[in-house]
Amino acid sequence: MASPLRIVNYAVNGSGAGHLTRLCAINRWIRRYLQALDLRAEIYFLTSSEADSLLFAERFASFKMPSKTIIGDTGIDKITYLALAKQWVWHSLGLLRPDLFLVDTFPRGSFGELLSALDLCRHKAFIHRSVKEEVLSRPDFAAMLPLYDLILVPEYEQESQGTIKGLRRGQLHYVGPVMIRDQAECWSRDKVRAHFAVGEDKLLVYVSAGGGGDRGAASHLHTVCELLRQIPNLHLIVGAGPLYRGPSLHGPHVTFVTQPGMAELLPGMDLAICSAGYNSFHELMHAGVPTIFLPQEKIADEQDKRAEQAAQVGAAIHLREPIGSPQFAVQLQRAVATCLHPEQRAKAHAAATALVPSNHARDAAQKLLSLLVSPAQIESAADAVDDELLTELAHADIPFEQLCEVAHAIDAGSLQGRQIPLDEALSLSRIAAQHRLPQPALVRLLKQLQGRLGPGDLEERVSALEDLLRALSPFADWPGALSFLRQLPSERSLPVQQSVAELKRLLSTLHAQGKDLYQGLRLISVSQSEDHGGSLREVIHAAVRTLS
Repeated sequence: MASPLRIVNYAVNGSGAGHLTRLCAINRWIRRYLQALDLRAEIYFLTSSEADSLLFAERFASFKMPSKTIIGDTGIDKITYLALAKQWVWHSLGLLRPDLFLVDTFPRGSFGELLSALDLCRHKAFIHRSVKEEVLSRPDFAAMLPLYDLILVPEYEQESQGTIKGLRRGQLHYVGPVMIRDQAECWSRDKVRAHFAVGEDKLLVYVSAGGGGDRGAASHLHTVCELLRQIPNLHLIVGAGPLYRGPSLHGPHVTFVTQPGMAELLPGMDLAICSAGYNSFHELMHAGVPTIFLPQEKIADEQDKRAEQAAQVGAAIHLREPIGSPQFAVQLQRAVATCLHPEQRAKAHAAATALVPSNHARDAAQKLLSLLVSPAQIESAADAVDDELLTELAHADIPFEQLCEVAHAIDAGSLQGRQIPLDEALSLSRIAAQHRLPQPALVRLLKQLQGRLGPGDLEERVSALEDLLRALSPFADWPGALSFLRQLPSERSLPVQQSVAELKRLLSTLHAQGKDLYQGLRLISVSQSEDHGGSLREVIHAAVRTLS
C-alpha cells in the first residue's frame, strides 16, 4: 500500500479565527479531491488558535500550543514561551515531514519560528491574505516569500491590497475569495427560520463581533444588542464566535449561538451587524446578507477597506462611528431603519452576491494539489465533484466519503478513461437506501461482484447493478445476498447486462417458489460441481432446470 500524502497546516491566529477558518475551507476541498481519487492522506493542523474546536467540528486532527493571548493572561514568561514554541514547531515538523506545508498570513510564523523549519517540508505553500502595507513592506516578511513553492492570494487581483514584489514567475496565483461553505452546502431561508423557531413576522438579524477574541467583543455585542432590542419585530441571532469569553446574552427574541461557524446558516438572515474580518465579510456578501459593518482595528488586517468596498456598491452600510461613542446609537438606529425597507434589502442582496459571487476554496485546493498529483488526476477530481453533486448529497443525507467508497467499489479502474463514477455511486446509494441495504454492505457487495458479471462500459455496469439490487431486495436478506453472490462463478464473455438478466431469472424463480437465497446458494454450488465449474450462464441454467 502506498504511503499516505501528509499535509500539515500552520495557523497562528491572534484575536480572530480567520487563518484557521480559511485553511479549514481549503483542506475540506483537498480532502474531497483526494477521497475522490482514492488517495490516502493524513491532514494535520499545528495551531496556536484557541478556536481549535472548529477543527474538531470539521473532523481535522490538530496539535495545539498556547496562544500569545492566553500566555499573557496566565502570566507565563514570554521568553520561555517563545523558546518552547519554536522548538515545538521544529520538532513537530521534523517528526511529520509533510509532503505539503501550508501557512496562512504570516510567512515567518508569529515570532520567526518557521525560518529554520521550512527545510523539513517537501513542498511549501503560503496563503497570502492582504495585510497592511507596513506589514507587507517589512524586510523580514518579504524575505520569506521566495522560500515558498506557491503563494496563493485568496482575493481577486483587482481588489487585492498592497504590492507583492521579488517573486519567481509562476509562484504567485490569485484564486479569489475562500470560504468554508459553498452555496450548495448552505441551508435554505425556510430551514434556518424553522431551526430558530422564528415566524415570518420577525426579521432575523445576525449580530457578531467576528471570531470573538477581540478584547472589545463583549462590549460590542452587548451594546449593539441593547440598541436593537428597542426596535420591534426583530429576532437577534448572536454569533459569539469560538474565541468569545464574555457573558452570554439572553432574553425575548434573542438566540445566543456558540457553535463554531455560522456560514451555512447565513442565507436565512435578513440583516447582519458585524465586524469586517476576512471570513465574516466574504461569507456575508456571498450569502447576499445586507450588512451594517462595524470594522475592528487589527494588527495586520484593514477591515475599514473591506467595509468601504461593500458600501460603495450598495451591499452594506459602513458605520465609522466607534462603538460606545455618543453618536453611535443614533447612527446604528438610522442604518437599521434604512435596512428595514424590503426594497433596500433586495438591492443590497443583489449587490452583495455580485461583489462575492463565488467561493474559490476548490480553486485553491486544486493549485495546492498540483504540487502533489498529476494534472490529469486534478482534472478528473474537479470534474467529478461539482455543486450539483454536493446539492444532491445534502438532500440525500449521504456523507461524501461513503459515496467515494461506493464509487471505487464499482471498479472504476477497469473502465475506460479517467472518469470517477460519483454520480453513478449516488444512484446506487439511493437504490440501496430505498431497499434498506446499509452502505458498508453495499460496498462489500460491489467488491464481491468485481470481475464476476462480464464486460460492459460504466453505464451498462451501473444499470445492471441497479437491476440486480432490485431483484435481490424482495428476499429482505442482505447477508444472504452477500453469501449468494460470493458463490457465483466469474463471467468473462457474457455482457454484464445479460449476466444480470440470467441472475434475475434465477432470483425471480426462487422467490416465486418461496425459497430463500441460501437455497439458491446450494443450487448454485451443486450446479458448479456437476458442470465442473462452468460459466455463469451454464450454472444458472442448471439451477433453474432443477427448480422447474
